[in-house]
Amino acid sequence: MGLFIPDDLYDSVVNNNYIPRSPAASIWTFIETDLASAIPNLPVVYDAADLGRATQGAAIALLGKTYLYEKKWANAQTEFTLLTQAPFTYTLSPVYDSLFSPTNQNSPEDVFQVMNEAWTSWSIGNQYSIFGGQETWGGQATQSDRAQEYGFNDWWNVYVTTNAVNAFHYPSPADGVTPYVDPRAYSTFYGTKASGGDSVYCEQCTTGKISYPFNASDPQGDYSWRKYEYYNLVPSYGGPQSGINGQVIRYADVLLMLAESYIQQNNVGSQPLGLINQVRARAGAIPYTSLGGSQTSAMNILMLERQLELCGEQSRYFDLIRWGLAQQVINAEESTEPGNNSIQPFQTKNLLLPIPDIEKDYNPNCVVNNGWN
Repeated sequence: MGLFIPDDLYDSVVNNNYIPRSPAASIWTFIETDLASAIPNLPVVYDAADLGRATQGAAIALLGKTYLYEKKWANAQTEFTLLTQAPFTYTLSPVYDSLFSPTNQNSPEDVFQVMNEAWTSWSIGNQYSIFGGQETWGGQATQSDRAQEYGFNDWWNVYVTTNAVNAFHYPSPADGVTPYVDPRAYSTFYGTKASGGDSVYCEQCTTGKISYPFNASDPQGDYSWRKYEYYNLVPSYGGPQSGINGQVIRYADVLLMLAESYIQQNNVGSQPLGLINQVRARAGAIPYTSLGGSQTSAMNILMLERQLELCGEQSRYFDLIRWGLAQQVINAEESTEPGNNSIQPFQTKNLLLPIPDIEKDYNPNCVVNNGWN
């Protein structure tokens, strides 16, 4: 069997007609064009048999997010506003906690999500297919291993940073002075009552609820994820078998991105304030009476709101990248994180993904001295 080489690489290798790197602007234009052409050809909703496929709303949300990255604020506002109007019927799920549990897999808040199904037996695929090996052990299954991977009573390979926990503590929006703990802390992590996190689990187990075994002497803080876990139902999982869907874009995210598009155009009035408070109200958080009167103060409120609402949903890192704050914030937080003294600082080169060696080997025109080479 011969080695397959794509046409563009074959041309580079055989004829030395090396392809230059595409300018970033042309990549953004391609993304915009691709999404804009997809939108009218996608349905607003799918029937149950095709649930989970990208809808028209998902494409519009992605296009709006693309405009945010490009700093095309007015364009982003236009796209996100579409999702607040007919024919779209997105609304915030009444209970914040239910978005990350097995009981609310398809709510009116879901714009785009990764569909999972609880693994129950080998008849529906291989429990360990997420690690490969389905060719030997059995067919592909659709469950997620996130619950066990992050679960404190299972593999527990991921902590919640103390900086993330501390972000839920801030001056009350009512007066800007009184210490306040955001109620979303309870749904986000396990910890102490003082931290705001959930301090018990197994609430619905036949054995009764159990106190979370917080270890105050743990050098890393001993906070663990509650979001995307279901320890309210069982004391441990015994395998990577979670059926909780993965949120990619949900309506709360859309509302906050719409608020940001207003603020970035120096509109810090009732429109972005109402959008932020709409998201806060669902979680029972105290509303803001104003965004502080300046674009800077409004952005600070918006950035905190995204950090809290979307904590643990793989949004913050990319938010920091597009805001130009990644290096500053990550290094500041790592320097104060307990137990992390040996972590290498975030460098300028980390703002970009490294070019794969195979690309550099085949095409020297793609090699640019960006710190990785």
